[in-house]
Parts: sequence; C-alpha cells; structure tokens
Amino acid sequence: MVEGIQERENAVSPVIGVMLLLTIVIIMAALVSAFTGGVINQKEKAPSVNLAVFTANYGDDLQIVFEHRGGDQIRISDLRVNTWVHHPDGDMIAASHEGEYLFPDTDLLRSGGSVSTGDRADTSRFLNLNDIQDLTNCMSQSSVVDVAIYHLPSGVLIHKSSFILKGR
Repeated sequence: MVEGIQERENAVSPVIGVMLLLTIVIIMAALVSAFTGGVINQKEKAPSVNLAVFTANYGDDLQIVFEHRGGDQIRISDLRVNTWVHHPDGDMIAASHEGEYLFPDTDLLRSGGSVSTGDRADTSRFLNLNDIQDLTNCMSQSSVVDVAIYHLPSGVLIHKSSFILKGR
C-alpha cells in the first residue's frame, strides 16, 4: 500500500512542472505581443494651445499669420500644417509643410508670439499656388483656405480653421 501512494506523489511533480512551464510561456508570449503591437509605446501628450490663423497685409505683401494666443509653448519642428485653397477654377489645391522647413528662423512658438509666411511670393509657395498672379486671382475672388495643424509627436490635430484669402 505504501508503494502505491509513493507512485501517485511522483506523478504529481511532472504535471505541476508542465503547468508552470506553460504559464511562463503564455506570459512571455503576451509581453512580446504587447511590445510588437505598440501597446507599450506611449505617445507624447498633445499640447493645449490656442492658435489663430489669418491673413494680413503689410504694404503690398500678403502674409498668412500663425498667432499663439495662449497655452503651452510648441516647437515648430513638431508641427505639420496642411492647407487647402478653394481655387476660383473649382480645383482644391493642397499643400503640406512640416518640421523645421515650416518656419526655419523660429524654433519655439510661445504665447503672444507669431510666425508668418513672408511676402506674396512666399505666401504663394506656402499655399502651393502657381505664382503671385495666381495668388492675386485667388484674392480677387475671395477664395477660402482651410487650415489644419497637427502636433506630430502626439499625432493630434491641435487647430483647424478656415479664412478668406484677402488682406485686412
């Protein structure tokens, strides 16, 4: 009788070992899956910012002004600005600018600060228009421009608006 009990106790040890091994394998598979699936990667928090986008005339130059009206400071290199011009001929002309190529002379945009596109030629290039004459044509027709500004590290849209392409 003692020998029968001893055999049953020996049989329990391999079953517990297999269960422990199986549990460890399942936990390891879950960790690998989480890392490769991006669950572990945390995106940067989006800044809380109040931006305004509008046109302004300075003499004969038409500029698009991006004004920081409050909230967190933002790095220009962390932004992507997409624009869509509702062209008078019925086309929608899209443009996209991001990073340090957006406004190369400025790195940080703080509350009360602003950046702009420069003169008419710069504004025309920024909007992906053919030339200054095309910009002038859009201005005479009061073309609408849609703007979307994205914070790249967080992947969040931080500003969306529209304005009429006309000087103030």
